[in-house]
Amino acid sequence: MKNKIHPLSPEKVSIKGMEILDRTSMMKEVSLLKLLVKSREKCFSVYSYVSFTRPGYARDADRFHFHRFQKDRFTVVFGKLWILLYDARKDSKTFGKLEVIQVDGGKFSVTEKKELPVYTITIPEGVFHGIKNPGPEWTCLANHPTAEYNPKDEGRVPFSEIPILSLGGKPFDWNIVSKK
Repeated sequence: MKNKIHPLSPEKVSIKGMEILDRTSMMKEVSLLKLLVKSREKCFSVYSYVSFTRPGYARDADRFHFHRFQKDRFTVVFGKLWILLYDARKDSKTFGKLEVIQVDGGKFSVTEKKELPVYTITIPEGVFHGIKNPGPEWTCLANHPTAEYNPKDEGRVPFSEIPILSLGGKPFDWNIVSKK
């Protein structure tokens, strides 16, 4: 299919205002430790949760999710996740940019002591986003947003309502993302 999207590594994200923070992860044969928040990074959170996604499934499979007043801060605890990003902020230098990043939180099947790269991805207000688990196992995502849940802050927009310039004016569809 023309216009295939290959997921980027977190370090290559170019949407303005995105923050990619390196985290500590230590896996051993009997335990898994992942650092999520450091106070010196000014990302204190009074609200935090984890969510799990089945293999092959996308959350809000046909629509973007966004916030007007809060930032989401995602850390993949285990499994693999594709994070869809679309800059819908008209005043942004990267307005209209579409990116998909792949974040790998590792597997529970590690049998030796091992450090893994881990990232916390901060998604600014007004950047539309979505997530999909492309892997063969469940994914666990931790989110520690900048504000408590407020249903008046969040929105959803069907993919079909957003023509993506880099896709020839067509809307986004998860089927165009390639596993490589």
